[in-house]
Amino acid sequence: MLEPAEEKLLEETFKIEKENNEMLHTLYRDMVMGRAFRIFYWVIILGIMVGSFYYIQPYIDPILKMYNKATSLVSGLGQPK
Repeated sequence: MLEPAEEKLLEETFKIEKENNEMLHTLYRDMVMGRAFRIFYWVIILGIMVGSFYYIQPYIDPILKMYNKATSLVSGLGQPK
């Protein structure tokens, strides 16, 4: 059998191990929750970006056409006739 000092040391070690295990489980749970919220955050950000582009695309298309027309006119000015 174990001596009283060894038994006390073993009980203290077991108690510390249980506390350590609880802390590790808490850290792991926080890590998983943090990762889930971070993924959710980026999905929301990317969804807002795609939605915004889809919403403002009808307003951007005429501006891009006008820009392309202006650049073609400017490039045409430099060519001799």
